Amino acid sequence: MHDALVQIVLYAIKEQYVSEKAFYSTQLEITPQSWDRWKKDEQGLKPKNMQIIANLFTDYEWMLVQKVMRNATFFPEVEANPVAEYLNIKFHVAKKWVNSGSAELAFQNENAEEREDYHRKSTSTVLRIEMNYDFWSYKDRIELRLPGIIQQQIKTEKQDLLEWFKENIEETYKVE
Repeated sequence: MHDALVQIVLYAIKEQYVSEKAFYSTQLEITPQSWDRWKKDEQGLKPKNMQIIANLFTDYEWMLVQKVMRNATFFPEVEANPVAEYLNIKFHVAKKWVNSGSAELAFQNENAEEREDYHRKSTSTVLRIEMNYDFWSYKDRIELRLPGIIQQQIKTEKQDLLEWFKENIEETYKVE
């Protein structure tokens, strides 16, 4: 179960940060040895650091991570490649939401802090897909990281984001 978590977390770090070291040294503020021991399940992390790891994901994505971790204990094919399982289910749910007509799509706008953080990757565009349940603070979100050029292409071609998603997401969002 822990190995599935580590693999998914390392994938999320690779998507969002320039390196593992950039993440654990600037965000968790731990030594390389502590990071390696956590990855090997030889020691835990403080609750605040586990929260930082959870913040690599949206709340909904974190719930999917938990489900993949659980399934990795029961299904050898999930245990063999938990990252693919996580990405596939995340993508499947995102498509379901969009095809239902209830989802809202938007590109994530960087805040000033993210622009100044040179440890974060800046070559991707984050597409947010949100489901609003009409209850205050109850909204689920999935974020798909796409090549950075996508946002400019949609703007220059005057193409609606929803239309682009339905026509192009399959070939643009590659699941490893």
